[in-house]
Amino acid sequence: MLWCLVSCLALFPGRLYIMVNATKGVFISCDIPMAQYIINMNASMPASDKFIIHILDSTHMFVQPHVEKMIRSQIAKFREDNTYVKPN
Repeated sequence: MLWCLVSCLALFPGRLYIMVNATKGVFISCDIPMAQYIINMNASMPASDKFIIHILDSTHMFVQPHVEKMIRSQIAKFREDNTYVKPN
């Protein structure tokens, strides 16, 4: 990027051009424990399968779009496994 910036400055003296990269993804907003669950799910995967693009803060993150259904199903399974059902 430094090379591009220098070449842009050489082509257009006095003007600064910044290159922007855009990435398609899914924005997730959740509570802190669920965000930690998703982060741990991401950390347990091999490097080639990691899906978090950027963690914005403790309750918001940006992930790759193809993992949305997988995250939803894992969260549903987690909730089902950890729900207390009062015995009759």
